[in-house]
Amino acid sequence: MLDLAEVKEYLRLDDDNSEDGYLNVLILLSSEMCQNYMRAELPEECPESIRQACLIIIGHFYENRDGNAPIPQVVYRLLDPYRQEGF
Repeated sequence: MLDLAEVKEYLRLDDDNSEDGYLNVLILLSSEMCQNYMRAELPEECPESIRQACLIIIGHFYENRDGNAPIPQVVYRLLDPYRQEGF
């Protein structure tokens, strides 16, 4: 869905590879969080709103590594139209 280059561009990071491992974990985390909230698998071609929700999640956890800040509400607003009743 998202690749490392897209995430680095979104976060405005240079080509330094020192955090690539962490960014790859955040890519997986954002996908899992979106799937869990939507109660559905992510489609091969995701709508832009789902992609943006994933990027916001990645940015959130990149900036708040301690995990104490709540997920921005805009994430849920972007995903609400795709949320299913059951998994």
